[in-house]
Amino acid sequence: MADLLVRDATILTLGSQGTVEGSLYAVDGRIVEIGGRRRSASTVVDARGRLVLPGFVQAHVHLCQTLFRGLADDLDVVDWLRMLVWPLEQAHDEVSLRASAALGIAELLLGGTTTALSMETTRHTDVTFDAALELGVRAIIGPALMDRWEPGTEMIGQSTSEALSSVEELVGRWHGAGDGRLGVALSPRGPRNATPELWRACAAMAADHDLVLHTHVNENAEQAARLERELGGRDVYALESYGALNRRLVMAHAVWLDDGERDLVRRRGAHVCHCPSANLKLASGIAPIPEYLADGINVALGADGAACNNNLSAFTEMRLAALIHKPRLGPKALPAADVLRLATMGGATALGLQDEIGSLEAGKRADLVVLSRDGAHCRPLRGGSLASQVVYAHQAGDVTEVVVDGRLVVAEGQLLSGSLERIVADAEEQRAALLSRAALKTVAG
Repeated sequence: MADLLVRDATILTLGSQGTVEGSLYAVDGRIVEIGGRRRSASTVVDARGRLVLPGFVQAHVHLCQTLFRGLADDLDVVDWLRMLVWPLEQAHDEVSLRASAALGIAELLLGGTTTALSMETTRHTDVTFDAALELGVRAIIGPALMDRWEPGTEMIGQSTSEALSSVEELVGRWHGAGDGRLGVALSPRGPRNATPELWRACAAMAADHDLVLHTHVNENAEQAARLERELGGRDVYALESYGALNRRLVMAHAVWLDDGERDLVRRRGAHVCHCPSANLKLASGIAPIPEYLADGINVALGADGAACNNNLSAFTEMRLAALIHKPRLGPKALPAADVLRLATMGGATALGLQDEIGSLEAGKRADLVVLSRDGAHCRPLRGGSLASQVVYAHQAGDVTEVVVDGRLVVAEGQLLSGSLERIVADAEEQRAALLSRAALKTVAG
């Protein structure tokens, strides 16, 4: 029996118990008790004076893009893809992709993100799963499936049969691996990067195996208008025609839904992943998240990728999500408590894992983060809202411990599940090799 005790903490459960002063006890990866008096276990975390909360769930990242950090700034999404990101993705080999994934996962874990939904490039996705398995993150991963040219981006990946066979092999090899920590997503890159044939096959496969569907939707206004003009329709209507608009679908961005699309999303139960940093940096716009929530649409948060953010911090996304809607809707728009829910239960619900993660409750998986409250930027504490402190004041550097599935993967701010020194060295070496293959130069020299 592997048991874990997080002792003497302030526990923000985000569940039925609310805030608890005391300890959390887990056995074989599941929470058994919150608030008890147990004092010993095989693994003990002394959390006296610290804050414990559910691990963050990011519902849209690109681990394959971590090596591209800082190479594609000050561009809109179409030029960003066409000029830099797509050529770099195509230049990945197995070694560089694993280095990129490992660096991204290390950053996520060190910043308190315990679960991620990641869309990779078209090839070598096995190595991303391998990195996730080794480093101990909970992840749902899928290759970008692309069998159609999208106007303006010059991106095309593979044939329909190649795309389907590649993801079928991944499902057989990786879905449910790591004692259930890992899953496979079906990830057509966009409604218009994949043919109707591929989309319908993915929708059917998702229904048969209860898999997550993951795509980009209406990220950029000009891009959405071009696709409507040249391909004869808007994103959400296309997804509806493919049979893909349902509770399994996670739509990254959804900045420019029209009224009809928004109503369809609500009625079909699809999920939106809000990526405020990426949408601001690429000048894509600001998704009307408070309105989506008022409609009853489930919303999650995601950092997107290090190529368009340029970090993977859940704290950055929470703070921005809480701020950027207020100038338009007033100071009460998207309170901190609501934003914290997006970063936890919102993401868990989007991934179909709401009964397993997203809050700290007996019977759920022990995925949690411990925060130091000692920093000057967090003080004073007395009388303040815990949600407000997490969303507005805390930073990724405040993370001291991270637990995934009852296993301690970060302790005292240090990565336990891998060598950060080696991960960083590999990333530096593979970035140079990647740039050489892609015939691109660094922006800063």
